[in-house]
Amino acid sequence: MTSKERTLAAIRFDRPDKIPIWQPYFDPGFVRQWQRFKGVGEEMHPLGHYRHDVGILMGDERFFPSQAGFLRQEGEHEISNNGWGCVVRSRPGTYFSEEIDRALKTPNDLERLAFEPASLPSRYNGLEERAREARETGLCAFTKLGGLYIRTHFMRGEDKLLVDMADPASAGFCNALFDRVTEHFTQMALETLKRTQTYDTGLFVYDDMAGVNSPMFSPRMFARYFLPRYQRIIASCRKAGCQHFFIHSDGNVSPLLDLFIAAGFEGVNPLEPRCNPGLAELRAKYGKKLVLTGGICNTEILPRNNRKEIESHLRPLIKLAQDGGVILGMHSAFKELPPEAYDFAMRLIEDGNRA
Repeated sequence: MTSKERTLAAIRFDRPDKIPIWQPYFDPGFVRQWQRFKGVGEEMHPLGHYRHDVGILMGDERFFPSQAGFLRQEGEHEISNNGWGCVVRSRPGTYFSEEIDRALKTPNDLERLAFEPASLPSRYNGLEERAREARETGLCAFTKLGGLYIRTHFMRGEDKLLVDMADPASAGFCNALFDRVTEHFTQMALETLKRTQTYDTGLFVYDDMAGVNSPMFSPRMFARYFLPRYQRIIASCRKAGCQHFFIHSDGNVSPLLDLFIAAGFEGVNPLEPRCNPGLAELRAKYGKKLVLTGGICNTEILPRNNRKEIESHLRPLIKLAQDGGVILGMHSAFKELPPEAYDFAMRLIEDGNRA
C-alpha cells in the first residue's frame, strides 16, 4: 500500500498493511539533538528519516494577507502586521509576540472590515506544486483549514472573544462575527480543495479550543456558536465532493467529542493522553464513529526515556491500530524530548507491523 492507500484503509476501519503514522511538529532544538544522536549532518531531518503517511496542504488563510509585513523597528523589537487584523511586537528568534493594536477593537468595527477574497491567487503560491509532489510520492495529503474559534480570536483577542461569547448582550455581535469568519473559511476550504484535488482524502480543521483540564468554553457554548457553522462548512465541502472531515485541537476535548461527531467530523487529533481518555477507552465508547489520530504521550512517558514504560504504553496502541480506525502519532517533539526515546517508539511501531 502507498501511504494514501494505507491511511484511507484505516479511515474506513479496514486493516492496513502497516499502521499509519502521523509525524509531529519537530522543534528545531529536538532536530539538532536528533542529528547529534544519529551522527548525521544538518541536511538530515527526522521527517525524512522516519515513515510518515499523512501530509497537510494549506493556502494563506489570513483575513488581510496584503497588509502583513514589517512596519518599524523599536529598539530590539520589531513591529509588524500579522495579516490577521493585528499589529504585534516581537523579538527576532523568539516564538511569542505581544499584540499591541487590533482592527476589531469594538463590535462596531466589524461593519467596516472587509476580508480579502479567498480567490486571491497569491494565497496559493506553490500550493499546486506541493499537492502534485504529495500525489507522486503517495502521501495521504489533506487540505488544512484554520478553525472558527482560533482564527476569530486571532483577530478579536482570545480574552475579549471569550467575554463576548459569555455575555448575552453580545450574542448578536458574536453571531455576525462568526458568520463572517464561517463564510471566509468556507470559501478558503472550497478553493484549497479544488487547487489541491484532495477531495478523496478530505479536510483537516485546526481549531485549538482546549487547555489541559477542559475546553476554553462549555459544550453548550460550542453548540450555540460553532456546531451549526461547522455543519454548514462540512455540508458545503461535502457537496463539492470532499470525503472525510477531521478536527485538531490540543488539550482536553473529551467533553466536546459528541458535538464534533454531530458537526460531521469523523476523526480527532492529537488526543493527548495526559488530558484525554486513552485510545482504547475512546474506541470502546465511540466504536466506528471516530477515527482516532494521535494517542502517543509526548509530555510524560517519552520524556522519561524508560524503554519498559514506553513499550508498555505503545503495545496496546499498536494492537488497537492494526485493525484500522487509528493513525498513531503525537502532538510535537520538543527539545526536551530525548531523541533516543522517539527513535525507540518509532522502531516499536514498525516492529509491530511485523507482529
